[in-house]
Amino acid sequence: MGVLDLHRLIWGVLLVTASAAAADRFTLVMGGAAVVDNKTALVWEQSPGVQHLGWADAPDYCRGRTTGGQGEWRVPTKDELASLVDPSQADPALPDGHPFTNVKSAIYWTSTPDPKDRILAWHVSFFTGQVTVDGKHLNRRVWCVRDQPH
Repeated sequence: MGVLDLHRLIWGVLLVTASAAAADRFTLVMGGAAVVDNKTALVWEQSPGVQHLGWADAPDYCRGRTTGGQGEWRVPTKDELASLVDPSQADPALPDGHPFTNVKSAIYWTSTPDPKDRILAWHVSFFTGQVTVDGKHLNRRVWCVRDQPH
């Protein structure tokens, strides 16, 4: 077995392992319109919207969603949205083999305001995986989430 063949074998195993890990972590629900993260028990839109909104408009946007025929969507907290980030990935910074579509390598609002400055709120960049604050007046994407029904 040559070095190139060994590399292909290792690479193939790594790809299968990453995809299997994503398959164990994520489950499509609501006819494929949403995804349960089995790690956090949160339900995410399978395909987040492409609208850019100010932070103050994000809660109404999510409350108005009926993804998968279901309501009760909300803007995720900083920790909830950051839980999707895979720091080893970029553009988008999601786990390899994830089931999401239409995830832009962009900035997504969280519902978490900055406790030190009332004009700032937390966001997550799915280009880099960075979690930081930004001005609430800026327009960003929104990825809605909901809790699993009990």
